Amino acid sequence: MISFSDFADTKKTILFDGATGSALLSEDNSVTLPDILSLKHPGIVLALHEEYLEAGCDVIETNSFNSNPLVFESFGSKKSASECAKISAILARKAADKFSTPEKPRFVAGSVGPVFNQNGSLQQDEALLFEAYSTQISALLEGGADLLIFETMQNIIQLNSALAVTKKIDPNIPVIVSLSGKNGKTHTGTPFEEIVREISKYDLFALGLNCEDFAETEKDAEIIKKISTFPLILMPNLGFPEKIDGKFVYKTTPAEFTEKISKLIQKFEPKIVGGCCGTTPEHIKAMADMLPSL
Repeated sequence: MISFSDFADTKKTILFDGATGSALLSEDNSVTLPDILSLKHPGIVLALHEEYLEAGCDVIETNSFNSNPLVFESFGSKKSASECAKISAILARKAADKFSTPEKPRFVAGSVGPVFNQNGSLQQDEALLFEAYSTQISALLEGGADLLIFETMQNIIQLNSALAVTKKIDPNIPVIVSLSGKNGKTHTGTPFEEIVREISKYDLFALGLNCEDFAETEKDAEIIKKISTFPLILMPNLGFPEKIDGKFVYKTTPAEFTEKISKLIQKFEPKIVGGCCGTTPEHIKAMADMLPSL
């Protein structure tokens, strides 16, 4: 099968999927972490991947954002983070292979998120981070991930650990870094400029933003474009949900989402687009239908 890097050379804009964790918890919210559903209800996870692929995305992300030993420990989970990461990758691989054709190959991005302690602070111990990321990343690659995405990342120490681990395990695997925050800083206060300057020593496939609403994404994309030479990734969320009948509901329709993201695409020319919290296969289908016209 064609490699992700070779495929990327043929595509002007690569389409990722939408939300995973929030979508899975809407099906079963009995778990502390959505990742655990890969073990508890793999059929639900597989079905979501297939819905996104049916919608037309090029890349699906594994249900492994939290599948890090330190995160599982913080949440008091007795499940194996390594097993969870590997099974999440296997499920995504199965779905991608089912939908891949020579004309439209599909790929799996191993999702890796930030690591917070029980008190809500970022884990800063480099030795612990290196070991934990080694476990998670190794499991994702063993499960069949074609590339890695470090998303919603918050500080330099964790990114350095994750990227150093990746370089040691497989220096040729394509790597994407996606930051999240507000006004040019992560939610924990680290300026994007500091992070970009530090990680520019790595050969990244793309760098950009996820899990911000459209207004913040536009502001922060302006900053990223000025300080980064890497191709851009933009994966906004649907804004803030409203509580209706006891449930949190995102009211941005697929048409509204597509209209807003098309303006970002025309302005910033990202290499990769997709959706974050609240986005559904319907939102991704609307994007897939829209992209050829840009």
